[in-house]
Amino acid sequence: MKQSIDITHWNRREHFEFFSRFDDPFFGITTLVDFTKAYEHIKAHQRPFFLSSVHFLLKCANETEAFRLRIEDGKPVRYDTIHVSPTIGREDGTFGFGFFEYHDDIDIFIRNAEKEIERVKKGSGLSVTENTWRPDVIRYSALPWFAFSEMKHVGSIRTGDSVPRISTGKLTQENGLYKLPLSITVHHGLMDGRDVAEFLQKIEYHQHFL
Repeated sequence: MKQSIDITHWNRREHFEFFSRFDDPFFGITTLVDFTKAYEHIKAHQRPFFLSSVHFLLKCANETEAFRLRIEDGKPVRYDTIHVSPTIGREDGTFGFGFFEYHDDIDIFIRNAEKEIERVKKGSGLSVTENTWRPDVIRYSALPWFAFSEMKHVGSIRTGDSVPRISTGKLTQENGLYKLPLSITVHHGLMDGRDVAEFLQKIEYHQHFL
């Protein structure tokens, strides 16, 4: 479900109109987050790290309102729930796009995601479906081979795309802490650095309740 935003009374009206006129209205940040408690929780429950970390990040994104905003037909809308479209690697070195529907219950989320992973791995090419190009998703990719300090995401500026991009790098251990590289790219007409900071605070906050 989604709701249209009354731009007339929206406190971001001028910001939205200003940045939407840019050739490249996206901005991005790259940071290193302490993922120790999340990693230890995942390990203790013997769940797959990739799917568990995706679920955790998606939970935090859903609780950050700005990450549920999109631009459709030139106007801002707010989705009640967003999902994730990740890249899924295959043994032949290619990848395809998948779609994981968000569910509060992590075990249900993982079971459904594992079926989608199997579909993509058995397929070829980009494995595009009507769900992978939905606007109510986060585009996500994991780069477990290395820890990055900077990253640039691709975007479809001319198509009016406003979907956030999130990538994670190799989890590294230092002084007993597990650090996760995190790259986030978002549409500046819909959010600012303060909103990205709220998302990062959710990551820290929810680890205290695992």
